[in-house]
Amino acid sequence: MSQVRVPARELTPFPMNQAAPQPTPETGSPLVRTLAQITRRFHPKGTDRLVRLVHPPGNSQPVRTIVDYDDGLKMHVDTHSFCEWYIFFYGHFRPRVSELLNKMLKPGDVAIDIGANIGMHSVIMGNRCGPTGRVISFEPDPHPHARLRANLKLNGLDFVDTRQAALSSQTGKTTFYLHDDTIGNYANASLHAENVGRNTRAVEVDLYALDEFLTANPVPKLDVIKLLAQGEEWGVLQGALKTIEKFRPKIFFLYEPSYWHRQGRNLMDAVKFFDGYGYKTYAIEFGPRRLVTEEIDMGQVFLATPEPLPA
Repeated sequence: MSQVRVPARELTPFPMNQAAPQPTPETGSPLVRTLAQITRRFHPKGTDRLVRLVHPPGNSQPVRTIVDYDDGLKMHVDTHSFCEWYIFFYGHFRPRVSELLNKMLKPGDVAIDIGANIGMHSVIMGNRCGPTGRVISFEPDPHPHARLRANLKLNGLDFVDTRQAALSSQTGKTTFYLHDDTIGNYANASLHAENVGRNTRAVEVDLYALDEFLTANPVPKLDVIKLLAQGEEWGVLQGALKTIEKFRPKIFFLYEPSYWHRQGRNLMDAVKFFDGYGYKTYAIEFGPRRLVTEEIDMGQVFLATPEPLPA
């Protein structure tokens, strides 16, 4: 296996097998809880401004509880974390992705979640693929990785294979820059310091190229990949060339322009990359679903698929 190393720097010691944090149910203001019960069902224009005023993300008095999620699932939430704050008030996170995962996956399917965070999509994958299928979830940040495991356990999805590791174009060890504690955004950790700030804490993590990982941990097929790697999406794709050619999975990927531009890449690079495999790339998150034929400046998740999507 090829090895990659980063320049030495001070690393924060983290217990790599720490126990999943256990949220305390029913904490937080009754007013905030009542508001969230309403906004999870109805969120007309102006809702986001209201909830940010009443209970902003990163609040010093966070709500810690369990909420209903997706199709019969549940999620631990702690509103100090932005992703969990969003789920608490809206009942979902990137709902178009969740909707499509529910439609695409069925019992016995195989899915890989790269950048799983607290498991907002891993639990859907596990719920759909079931124990007769296989789900592998990668999350290198110790805090959300522990939350991921707690949410899988909460939903009886212990068969999901979780890895506290990052993916890129090579296999080895690397430095992973953690989230900024001042904003509580645990989704904002990255392999690239410039994406989160060089003064944040960092840990050394295992790094895999997906082709090499699946050689060592083979799967019979691969139906879906969700790829949200905070600026390392292009590198992950370069480490998955054989996997894409062999299995031809549907691939959700995050395009954040500032992250990609720092590496000299743009959205059309991804479109051309997938076109080389006979794929089509669709914008799916905002507005009507549409084929991507030109650069789009707003960061969002796109879907590359080997078969045209129905209108």
